[in-house]
Amino acid sequence: MTDAAPHSLDLPALLYLLDEAKERPEAALPTITGLLAEAKAEGNRAAEQLLLTLMGAANLHGLQPALAREQLDEALRMAGSDPEQRARALTRKLELFVVHGETDTLEDDYRQLEQDVASLSSIAERVVALNILGNVDYFQDDFPKALSWFERVKADSKESNYPIGIGRACVNIGVLDFTNGKYATAMTAFKEALTLLGPQVAVQNMIALTFKLLGQIDRARPTFQQMVETLSPESLSANDLMTLTNYVDALYRAGEHEEAIAVIERFGVTDTPVERSRAALHDTLGYSHAALGRPDEARRFFTSSIEIYDRLAEGDEVVWPLLGLAELELERDPEVALAHASRSLSLLDRPETHRPYLSRTLHVLSKVHAARGDYREAYGFAERHRALQAELDREAERQRLEVALAELEFDRAQAVADIQRTALGQARGEVAALHAQLEARVQQRTQELQAANEELSAFAWSLSHYLRTPMQLVMGHADLLVTLPEAERAAHAEGIMQSIGRMSEMLDGLLRYAERHLKPLESRPVPLGDLVRGAWTELAPGADVQLVTHALPVVMGDAAALRLVFRNLLANATQHSRGREGARVVVRASLEQGMHVIEVQDNGVGFDPEAAQRLFRVFSQLPAGQSFEGLGLGLADVWRVVIAHGGHVRTEGRPGEGASFFVSLPAAPGQVLGAPASA
Repeated sequence: MTDAAPHSLDLPALLYLLDEAKERPEAALPTITGLLAEAKAEGNRAAEQLLLTLMGAANLHGLQPALAREQLDEALRMAGSDPEQRARALTRKLELFVVHGETDTLEDDYRQLEQDVASLSSIAERVVALNILGNVDYFQDDFPKALSWFERVKADSKESNYPIGIGRACVNIGVLDFTNGKYATAMTAFKEALTLLGPQVAVQNMIALTFKLLGQIDRARPTFQQMVETLSPESLSANDLMTLTNYVDALYRAGEHEEAIAVIERFGVTDTPVERSRAALHDTLGYSHAALGRPDEARRFFTSSIEIYDRLAEGDEVVWPLLGLAELELERDPEVALAHASRSLSLLDRPETHRPYLSRTLHVLSKVHAARGDYREAYGFAERHRALQAELDREAERQRLEVALAELEFDRAQAVADIQRTALGQARGEVAALHAQLEARVQQRTQELQAANEELSAFAWSLSHYLRTPMQLVMGHADLLVTLPEAERAAHAEGIMQSIGRMSEMLDGLLRYAERHLKPLESRPVPLGDLVRGAWTELAPGADVQLVTHALPVVMGDAAALRLVFRNLLANATQHSRGREGARVVVRASLEQGMHVIEVQDNGVGFDPEAAQRLFRVFSQLPAGQSFEGLGLGLADVWRVVIAHGGHVRTEGRPGEGASFFVSLPAAPGQVLGAPASA
């Protein structure tokens, strides 16, 4: 219906206002109000009843739930025994529960609509009603019943050749899969919905939310931000509020606490009447204020969020603000903190528990018991948390890989379908060639994703492996501190500090490694002579190791990244040469097949040639008794940076005879070797 065509009181014409009432409630309300006055003046009760239903729909999506409830109750009274009119009003009454989380006649309304839904002659209306019934079951955690409604929507829509209904069923089935942690199948369902429905805020929201829960905030945030930038604080709908809630949570997870608070205040939604959204927003405000060192504000919002979730009495969401409040109370009153954390654990004591919530609960309980001096209890919860979190991390990596592969497979299928539609009449060889290109792309991307998954899995395993021993030492010393006389405690306290220092060093190395490989590389001429001498000065190895540099070239690359390469190589050479008579490090260069080959040679302890390839693997160590100890991040960085420059790395060495590392880098056009220098 266009704005130029005036609305009439004809019922089929009025039904077109349903979408407008949902998508643009503030724009629809004046039209509906005027038509309602006209219907009353004419005594047209059928039109009056439908317009009351439309007005209730507009107000429930315009964030006026109390007013919507009154209007829908009146529409139901006017419907009387007419099943079609009653079904329309009941659909919106149950939608009030779906959007706002409350209605005083939920069970009766559900049973009545279940009986009346077949009376809706319009497939569009019937699809909406069936989806609402499914959503009611979804919010009451009856997922099998919800799925049966959504499958019925899909079947009825296919039978009626109604693609919009199929698309809406795909969205809801995707939400069910998403809730059950089946992110790959959920992503496929959301993508299918977009092909059937076109751009849809709710669907794009769910895709971004999937990325957010997979920890891919960098993929989720731009979508949320783009949608939020189109919103107006003066005319927020329920869908808008959901988008806003997800965006501020993404900001919090990205560490932008001030911005998260500022967005909530800018849109004035701190006291939104939509209780589900208000509880989630207050939870985000609590965590943001806590991160910014504002305990009183954080406590107020956590408490409010808990009260709202308790009133709604659904799901595990209350666990999150409970844990936030428990952490906040750790220093002030560990007993209160224990009560909040223990309540969280009791809420999660069932087979279908949301495991990420359980992992965080175990972590907080470990901290709470440590604060109370219950070190054995703290250690027990810490071990349970470590084991569960390691399992969740592996599962998250698997899910990220599955989602990426599902996206590729969906895009491949769509591309193949496009090819099949457009390639009719073309030679079969052309179609086969295009298909082969797509298959090659999928295979290449699959290999890349599997390699990334293996490295990330190694990262997660190594983090657990390297931190477990110092953590066990800390817990052991802490246990002994409780029982030993005061005079004997100092040695164990020193042991705790050394173990903590080692963990801090490991974490710093891990974080530096994780950050480095994400930075883009520049390409400009870099004089290696100056760079090597600068790196040596930074290391300050002392007089017992001598640096000898021959003529070094100018190469093309990123100066900061190459400084990291040679600093790591020089540090490695110095470490394994120090203490030997006549210790020295030699840096020289040669030109091979258009590439500069720079050798960093030491006369240190060397290594077994059979273990050479392991030196450049992340988190790889050589067998006991060999000298390249540590996390293995330095040489892994060398390999990563050099490969990114289009070069390669190799090494030579023998036990007791020193080692040489060869780095190949592209030459700068027109540049020659620089002057030799020694240090």
